[in-house]
Amino acid sequence: MKKIPLIIFTLFVISCTKSQESLLAEIQVFEKSEKTGTQEGLKELALLHKNYGLKYSDSEANNYLYAAAQYYFYENDTSESINLLSEYITRDDSTDRYRNAAINLAIMYARKHEYDKSQDLIAEILDNNLPTPAQWQDIIKLYQDKIADATTISEPKDFENLTMGYTAVGRFSDAVRTLDNAIVKWPKFENRNNLIYRAGFIAWEYLQDIKLAEKYYTQFLDEYPDDEKAGEVKEILNSGMLEMSDEAILNMLKGK
Repeated sequence: MKKIPLIIFTLFVISCTKSQESLLAEIQVFEKSEKTGTQEGLKELALLHKNYGLKYSDSEANNYLYAAAQYYFYENDTSESINLLSEYITRDDSTDRYRNAAINLAIMYARKHEYDKSQDLIAEILDNNLPTPAQWQDIIKLYQDKIADATTISEPKDFENLTMGYTAVGRFSDAVRTLDNAIVKWPKFENRNNLIYRAGFIAWEYLQDIKLAEKYYTQFLDEYPDDEKAGEVKEILNSGMLEMSDEAILNMLKGK
């Protein structure tokens, strides 16, 4: 009699294994069929990927879960994509694919005006591995949309993150312009001094616009003469460093 429960359990395990194998086989056959060339076929395949990805947790399941999540994302199915992307990022945190999933999830939250959730995801990404250039473009669009959204209140951090994105992809004029907008918009912002300093640095280092860099560095000293970076800025302005080559600056510093 004791063997009966064991036999039942064994049959149950075998049944489950066959179920997984048959579902996997169904997906593999479908992926090779002509149906994948049609909209309806892709929709059906996404459903197969979704069901397998949610039911199992092996590497193949993760692949299918990601594929399904991306399908619903590009189909602008906000609810379904949020559900699948949220599940996917609990499983994988080590690849570009993870960052893609997290950024896409942030975009979907932003579409629902849930910017706090969106911000948390982007902050997590920026705190770990930096995004690829293509991923930066998505982040830039996300912050552009938030700043332009009349239903929400933008914050200095939004402008700082947008500046970071512009700088990462070489859009230095846009980076300075974004900082300038924040400088004007928040005259009492506690870190406004850093915004002015960064605007001067980007204008000097990346745009190589001496007049623009001088403008921001002069503003920095006028408004924050006691800042810990004031000495550095004074030296930059008084020593003629703005017009020097990197080699000349290095030789000057060595002489000191």
